[in-house]
Amino acid sequence: MCCAGGGNAIATARRDKTSGEIRFFPSDQFEWVLRLNTVGTFRCITRSAAGMMTLEPIDAERGVMVNTASAAATDGQMGQAAYAAAKAAIVGMTLPIARDLSREGIRVVTIQPGIFDTPAMSRATPQMLQALGAMVPFPPRLGNSAEYASLALEMIRNGYLNGETVRLDGAIRMQPR
Repeated sequence: MCCAGGGNAIATARRDKTSGEIRFFPSDQFEWVLRLNTVGTFRCITRSAAGMMTLEPIDAERGVMVNTASAAATDGQMGQAAYAAAKAAIVGMTLPIARDLSREGIRVVTIQPGIFDTPAMSRATPQMLQALGAMVPFPPRLGNSAEYASLALEMIRNGYLNGETVRLDGAIRMQPR
């Protein structure tokens, strides 16, 4: 389904390196990240559900929603408070929405990817991409779109999979920094 973005470093409060003055992170920027990721995903879900509800069921099923969270939902790094909260909200709403839509024959699942080779990652240097890939236990590389699509297809094919979040991350657990 949706969404990405808003992963910029965001500290809740920090000291200015020069003056030592305490600076708070602006609440409006925190809210922007939540609106982009969480509210944006919820809007996609509500509209998709409304459309799916008009379909004739096939084997009692009208459709499957595959949402995207992030490893940051459970392993948020320093400076990722807003992004981690937004992605954790997507994980948190997966089961309740699956339950809400169950009578309509609509399943809801979420993929929680780790470090993937995405257009946004293309801004990183080759050395940084290699270092990030080396952090992944196995296989020691970035994930790719075919692997994400393969999991999404299996989630769609498996009619008993509902209300679940599946990590797709090569067993990486993000460090605090």
